[in-house]
Amino acid sequence: MPEPDLVNIKIDGIAVRVPKGEKVIESAKRVGVDIPFFCYHPRLSMEDGGANCRMCLVEVAAAGPDGSVRKMPKPQTACSLPATEGMEIITNSESVRADRRGVLEFLLINHPLDCPICDRGGECPLQNNTLHYGPDTTRYVEEKRHFPKAYPLSDFVVFDRERCIHCARCTRFTTDISGDAQLGFLKRGADMEVGTFQHTAFTSRFSGNVIELCPVGALLSRPYRFKARPWDLLTQRSLCTRCSNGCCIKLDYRLDKLQRVNARLNEEVNEEWTCDRGKFGMDYVSSDRRLRQPMVRRGGDLEPATWEEANDLIIARLQEAGPRIGGIGGASTANEDLYVWQKFFREMLGSHNLDHRMGPHFPPTREGLFARFGHHTMASSIAGLEGMKTILVFGSNLVDEQPILFLRVRKAWRFRGASVVEVIPQPAAPLDYPNHVSEFASVSLRIRPGTEVAFLYGLLNVMLAEKLLPESAAARSAPLAQERSRWSPERTAAECGIGADALARAARLLATDRLAILAGRSVTQHPEARAVLDMLGNLAVLTGNPDALSVPVTECNEQGAMDMGILPDSLPGYVPDPTPGLNTEQMLRAAAAGELPLLWLVGVDLLGSFHDPDLARHALEACPFVVANALELDETARLA
Repeated sequence: MPEPDLVNIKIDGIAVRVPKGEKVIESAKRVGVDIPFFCYHPRLSMEDGGANCRMCLVEVAAAGPDGSVRKMPKPQTACSLPATEGMEIITNSESVRADRRGVLEFLLINHPLDCPICDRGGECPLQNNTLHYGPDTTRYVEEKRHFPKAYPLSDFVVFDRERCIHCARCTRFTTDISGDAQLGFLKRGADMEVGTFQHTAFTSRFSGNVIELCPVGALLSRPYRFKARPWDLLTQRSLCTRCSNGCCIKLDYRLDKLQRVNARLNEEVNEEWTCDRGKFGMDYVSSDRRLRQPMVRRGGDLEPATWEEANDLIIARLQEAGPRIGGIGGASTANEDLYVWQKFFREMLGSHNLDHRMGPHFPPTREGLFARFGHHTMASSIAGLEGMKTILVFGSNLVDEQPILFLRVRKAWRFRGASVVEVIPQPAAPLDYPNHVSEFASVSLRIRPGTEVAFLYGLLNVMLAEKLLPESAAARSAPLAQERSRWSPERTAAECGIGADALARAARLLATDRLAILAGRSVTQHPEARAVLDMLGNLAVLTGNPDALSVPVTECNEQGAMDMGILPDSLPGYVPDPTPGLNTEQMLRAAAAGELPLLWLVGVDLLGSFHDPDLARHALEACPFVVANALELDETARLA
């Protein structure tokens, strides 16, 4: 990207060069000057609520056409003021200090002084700014306004209307970032309040972020409410394990019990956002249902046992079984444990029956995407999506499968000008939730299930016919000519159940030199998954984007399981295994047939994850000995 134009400004007499148009509040940080604020946030737009708290008022002198510096007659909001050449900013004059005291006095007129019982107390911007910049006393002696406390917006978020200062951070988040626009301002004047339309439930998949954004404790976590004070908590840096995006998080705990999860800044992954699955789905960490000692089956029932008893029993059964054992799971297990596990299986037990995949497809590890492009999953970084001209979301309900990827795709569209093309199979039944990519996609196509390959052939035909591809594309597509000739745009549109004009619009958007393709679960679980991925790869190569195709994994350490060799035909580092073993489905069929006397499951609920739960149950019931490493007694562990 080209370097931004720089301008010379002064902040409290300190000269500094900053990018032209940069907000003064950000420029002040460059010279160590702190300007207080409530409504400002660098990731939220200034539309529909920006610059309305007035806490960041500063005095400004700007250079006129003749070069002279003239002071503006009234203070300006630093969060909305762009830096221009010759500008001089004063942030700490007596006039500015008086303005800040006045703003805080107004905000505190009806704000309840309940800091000792507010969950935000101790980490509250309003509390901190009042101590630093506010008046010592109030002139307001009348009764404050009162409203019902802790109104439940959802199962996770409660709203204390008395504390709200109308900063619009929460409403702008749902408009700018999550895109569901579920929160807005209702009523007018003194009766104005934050709420949902007709007071329906706040069902955003990213609702927990408004708790962290709220500067005054008006929006609070329902599970965390009244659980602890900030100074009671210890914090541990960690990564979210609820999906494969790997969001950076902070775990706050007290007395060895997890209290809450907050986002941790990582510009390359989640920025500073979390999805509700990650923020509120960590209760298993301190759950009372967690296993605290081994369980051994005696007389048909699982009963508590000592580690010595459990280990002795496992060792005896391993010696009896020899190499006729199978290991399944590991997609949620740490790399160090996975490496030791596969080494124990292969070198100590002599078994190469290892797999973490749940099907329905079990392609050879070194074929397909890896053989063609050298990777199994993501071709580019999550942050790299922002630099794309067009993003193709193919076969994925992105907001559910990859929530943080969804936020980045939406950011690329809203703030970077990217076009988004969505292609998903028509649902067998109407969806009970909106498909959020469809709400902002330039083209959204719902094709008939099973026509994915035909659609991609028709798409390439449009591109070639309209000369949208590089000159070399025609020659490089020659091997596809025979099959491609069958799929004219008209036939493709009719077969897929879409309009020919929509197919053409999609082709024109996808013919770009900066293309990203995200293939989802409908592709990886497709009966012709290999053919669909091959055609998506052809699309990437023929448009001149060989690094465009990404097939994100779904489990938190599925990538690590592949890297560490939890595969029947691959050692750690993707070295071919000279004696390949059985994949997950083959192991289960062998166990169901009585050919594998021992199955070892690591961190996987097989009945809830495997594509054929009936086969999984039959195998577990038929297998003489099942070892399950599990956090709690899930349905699979109960059959161990």
